[in-house]
Amino acid sequence: MPARELVVGGDSAIGGALAGHFSDAGWQVQATTRRPDQVDEGRPYLDLAAPTALPPADVVLMCAAVARIGDCENNPTSSHAINVDGTLAVARQMAGQGAHVLLLSTDNVFDGRKAKRDRNAGPCPTCAYGRQKAEAEAGILALGDRGAVLRLSKVLTPGNELLADWAEALAAGQTIAPFHDLYLAPVTVDLVAELAIRIAGERAGERAGGIFGGIFQCAGAEDRNYVDLARILLAEHGGDEDLIQPISCRDTNMPAAAGPRHTSLEMAVEQNLWGIAAPEFGATARAVILAGNASPA
Repeated sequence: MPARELVVGGDSAIGGALAGHFSDAGWQVQATTRRPDQVDEGRPYLDLAAPTALPPADVVLMCAAVARIGDCENNPTSSHAINVDGTLAVARQMAGQGAHVLLLSTDNVFDGRKAKRDRNAGPCPTCAYGRQKAEAEAGILALGDRGAVLRLSKVLTPGNELLADWAEALAAGQTIAPFHDLYLAPVTVDLVAELAIRIAGERAGERAGGIFGGIFQCAGAEDRNYVDLARILLAEHGGDEDLIQPISCRDTNMPAAAGPRHTSLEMAVEQNLWGIAAPEFGATARAVILAGNASPA
């Protein structure tokens, strides 16, 4: 019988993509939805603001969250109810039924002052979202070998809206305004899926002495700004360099905590175990662009 995977947050871009990857890898997958009209045998209903009973699973992948930093800053009580209270209620319920729980977390549990942050460094968040995720991490890790954390930097999913909008503008000869002081160390959702399946496979006993539990990390090899991302897009599709008009994120309504200087995380464990190294910035950007997710109209 295939191992059973429950994706909490199947409506999200990352959750939906990961559900597809697990299914392709031979797992029996169910993915929760908050949309009543989408509920069926493979899509159980779940609202983390008021969690209910869920079907049994061998591994539970916690993808649902209020992830916009501004939303968490402006609505700390309601976002905490989802990112911490609801998340841990589901995790404890499922762990109590024998499942292993993998929480998707974030580089925002750190302050962004250092590159390639060590996984064993104490969390030092500077925003409500980071504090909530650090609290959720602690609750998951308290489950012992029933709980694990996978911290992520910026994940570029298929159909990335920003890249698609930029590509459309460039194709029309219009300017784009990337931030010169906003940084990212991006990864593809494919890489996130590969790591999540590896971690879940440890639980399934694919390696002797499986290591489910603890902290894993997935981030790009270097922190670059959004102007560099725009230039890679321009190089792939052609266009006038003058169409890129950099601006400062400080001139917008973006919360200061949303713009850390560093988002990269060290990946020594992942490289030693599975040969998965932090990807190079350009390779990640081109993988998304060349897949057609940001092709000009």
